[in-house]
Order: sequence, then structure tokens, then C-alpha cells
Amino acid sequence: MQELPSLLSTYLEVNRYFDDVRSEYFLAGDLQAVQRIDNKRRLNDQAYFVLCWGQLEAAIDGSCRAAIRKKLASPDWSVRRAWDRYNPDDRRLSGLAFEDRVALVIDRRGGSGSPWARVQFFYALRNEMAHGRLRSDRVHVTAVVAELYQIQSALTV
Repeated sequence: MQELPSLLSTYLEVNRYFDDVRSEYFLAGDLQAVQRIDNKRRLNDQAYFVLCWGQLEAAIDGSCRAAIRKKLASPDWSVRRAWDRYNPDDRRLSGLAFEDRVALVIDRRGGSGSPWARVQFFYALRNEMAHGRLRSDRVHVTAVVAELYQIQSALTV
């Protein structure tokens, strides 16, 4: 999640610009222009969400690769046997679906606020946006970034 601070900083800068422009239009009574800015802010939120999500996805993939390597290095076949089918050097991690990669590094147990549940929620949100189903509401990118860091702290190898 190396680029996440830079992404958040840039997002905040652009968002402040939109806030300033929106305020000017609002004070001038140009409600159509306010609506255009609101639409741009909504799209900007979603674009930055997808970029930020990519940082967590890369962290999950990295943890998954490290977990596979760790288990493959075990001299004990009873530890290694289930992991032998995965190749950590394969670009697609031996065809593991994203949910399966997450399951290797985050405990599936827990309630609706668990790291597992939040990853699933954000992944569904990312899929909506990345596949053209844009949301009508804004995404609170700053809050999402804070959660992404919490999820990252739950990754295990």
C-alpha cells in the first residue's frame, strides 16, 4: 500500500478544489454549475476509491504469495501438502480467485465489521464501479482509506 498516502493526498487536494469551485457557484446562485461539480466530485470519489482499492488488493496478493512461500518451505509434508498446488511466482497465483486469496490471509470468521466482511464489501463495491455501474452517492474516500489500513493490519502470513 505504498502509494496509498500519495493517492489520498492527491484526492484531498482535488476534493478541496471542487469544494472551492462549488462554493463559488453556490454563492453566485448557479445551481446548475453546483450540480455539475457535485457530479464531478461523485465520479472523482469513485475513481479514487478504485485506485485505493488496488493498493489493498496488491497487499493481499503479496501476503498470499508470502503465505504460500512460507508453507512450501516447511520440511513437514503434512503442513506443505495442501500448499503444493499453488505457485507463488505465477502472475495469477495459480488461478486463485480473489476470494480464495483473501481466505489464505484473513480469517473468514467474524461479524459484519470483521476484516473479511469489509474486504468482501469493498470488493463488491469495486466490481460495481470498475464494471460501469457507477453509484449515485458519494464514497467517503478518507474513511475508506482508514479502513484499508485496518484491513492491511489483519493480513497474516
